[in-house]
Amino acid sequence: MSLKVIHRIFFGFKGEKDIYLEYFQNWQEKLVGYEFKHWNATNLPLDLNPYVRAMVELEDGVFLSDYFRWWVLREYGGIYLDGDIEIIDGYKLDVLIDEFEASDEYDAIIGTELNDRGGYTSHSMASKPHSALSEFMCELYENLGKLYLARKELLIGPKITALYFLDKGSFANSKGYIFGFKEPIVSNRVKIYPKDYFSPISYGRTPVLEDLTHRSVLAHHYGNSWWEKDSYFFVQKQAMKKRRKMIKDYLQEQKSLKFRFKRTLKFIFIKLFFPIGSKRRLWAKNMAQKIIHIGIK
Repeated sequence: MSLKVIHRIFFGFKGEKDIYLEYFQNWQEKLVGYEFKHWNATNLPLDLNPYVRAMVELEDGVFLSDYFRWWVLREYGGIYLDGDIEIIDGYKLDVLIDEFEASDEYDAIIGTELNDRGGYTSHSMASKPHSALSEFMCELYENLGKLYLARKELLIGPKITALYFLDKGSFANSKGYIFGFKEPIVSNRVKIYPKDYFSPISYGRTPVLEDLTHRSVLAHHYGNSWWEKDSYFFVQKQAMKKRRKMIKDYLQEQKSLKFRFKRTLKFIFIKLFFPIGSKRRLWAKNMAQKIIHIGIK
């Protein structure tokens, strides 16, 4: 059975427009020969379990899709991508999926999106039907009870995926997360890829392209569709409504004199005041990176 099937989910319960169709056009251009399956309220079982019924009643399509992305992977296998994903190199994805289909060592693929604190890519993953990971994640949502009421605090996809590894006894000292690794590894039948493969852009009030390498397959553009007006990421959510950025836009920004000047100041600042070994070095690097992007459009 071919796993070259891309699953895409969108619920427009409150009349929201699907603003990420530009990225879907990118998929079609880069992933020739793949099958695309569009899932929505007309072809998904919206009375499947208490969590699904609660999200439908609340018209919360974002957290409803958090469950159904694992459900479609469990039932059908293939690749799930968030709508705001850009394919960088379709050939590299082909190679990864060909290796995946041929392997008996692992039955799911996932990436990481933070170098220093862990966090798994709930925006992009692949699975064979009824993989251990997809079964675990579906069962987690199906047995939440009233915890769905705190979904925006507790049910953050990159975080709760770590529970799978904790349950299996892996990465216990880091609460189920893995970070600081340079090459893909297999743990409990899941192949985990370093950040540069699936998340070369780092999230924040202003997303930053900082891990683009020759290995990068795709990029998540962090549309932040579930954040409200008083949230940290609402500015980025509004920006994505006006204009969808692509990797080429980030690369163009980095060529600007303003960007180069700020990056040089960052280097000098870190080297002088936060030498290697300083406990505050990582904090300073993150803060300086945010400052670099202020005023760059």
